[in-house]
Amino acid sequence: MVTIYDIAKKVGCSSATVSKALNNYPDVNHKTRNRILSFAKEMGYSPNAQAQALTKKKTWNIGVLFEVEATNKTGLTHYFFAQILESFKAYTEEKGYDLTFLSKKAGNDNVSFLQHVRRRHFDGVIIANFDYENEEILELIHSNVPIVVIDYNYDTVSSILSDNYEGLKLLTQYLIDLNHRDIVYIHGQHSYVTDIRINAFVDTLTENGIAATKEQLLEGLYYDKDVTYQKTLEVLQRANRPTAIIFSDDYVAAWGVRAIGKMGLRIPEDVSVAGFDGLEIAEMITPRITTVRQNTELIGIQAAKRLIDIIETKNHSKIDVHVGVELVKGKSCKKHEG
Repeated sequence: MVTIYDIAKKVGCSSATVSKALNNYPDVNHKTRNRILSFAKEMGYSPNAQAQALTKKKTWNIGVLFEVEATNKTGLTHYFFAQILESFKAYTEEKGYDLTFLSKKAGNDNVSFLQHVRRRHFDGVIIANFDYENEEILELIHSNVPIVVIDYNYDTVSSILSDNYEGLKLLTQYLIDLNHRDIVYIHGQHSYVTDIRINAFVDTLTENGIAATKEQLLEGLYYDKDVTYQKTLEVLQRANRPTAIIFSDDYVAAWGVRAIGKMGLRIPEDVSVAGFDGLEIAEMITPRITTVRQNTELIGIQAAKRLIDIIETKNHSKIDVHVGVELVKGKSCKKHEG
């Protein structure tokens, strides 16, 4: 490995001068600086990352805390969060940062998340799709580590939040405008995001003079095809079958469509269907699913921008960024004539 001492010998100057030239100090002669940089490039010099981290107190490495076992073990195949992380990765890499997925293992040692962060000297951490009330997560949140959270809101750290309330409100109002009154929402397991969406659903019904009932809210699981399939069959076998069903996400909406077909019913003639997220799968299903598109690219970019800003300015002030959503009308909903 080429060192600054090798370059100094080649150029005929001190190692201190080489170090200053490589680090762009102003007190190095312009001609000498150019010679040093030229020889460094020619010799294939690469600065020692660990040494730089010690001197600059920066590793250019960001930790990603993403629960691979969450959401029925979908891990990185989770369409929604995978797209966010891809956008986050592209932006941070463009700014010179590397990403490392955080675990509770550091070498052969079992450590807490905070211990892992400090042992690896991460410059900051992004948290997504996790048990946000986990004790070790809270320990990390209450530390001095630069942190940005996606789709959850703590009192002290910055969050990037999709407008889930507006999304479910748009979807529910759209169905009501199509004369649907008996609408069932098969939502995901209770969480920060789920509760916001449920509130939007109930508020929109109430604002339109429709009394919300327990029968209109059915708990399922995000990204769980089997649970959704069974819940959909259960809803369709009711004496008073609903005229419209909202599914927790586009992925499970596809399995809801299959269950509706199993019952010999047609979409949208017999029942209208809607999903959430705006994933490509919603476009591939026949009929195309009406959904709410979340801007995964912008969520990832905003998370990256905020985290890098905290790292580079040392300003940990809490800033919440709300990313807008869009109602995408497919062919799976029609006006109810009843």
